[in-house]
Amino acid sequence: MLGWLRRRLRRDDAGRKRLIIALARAEEALIETHVENVLDVFEAVGDEIPLDRLLDIYLDAMEPREPRATIIARRVLARLESSDDAPGKQRPARRPRRGEKEKL
Repeated sequence: MLGWLRRRLRRDDAGRKRLIIALARAEEALIETHVENVLDVFEAVGDEIPLDRLLDIYLDAMEPREPRATIIARRVLARLESSDDAPGKQRPARRPRRGEKEKL
């Protein structure tokens, strides 16, 4: 009887670990999608609206909760900052999503 219980608890721990990992991956994918959307909007209207205002408008419209909104804003700023160092100031390349092959 105790052996069955131990095996079940171990299995539950493994399932819980898989669930936590899956939720973390989903959260990262959601944040990455928001970052890509903000960059798309910035590319479209970046000359007309200051970046801080654009971020406020986007985050207000999409209503992500804290700390997700802060993470999105930081990642957008980091991507734009890293693209400022590059010649031509092009939009930074999108990171490949899980299962996608990287384009060269």
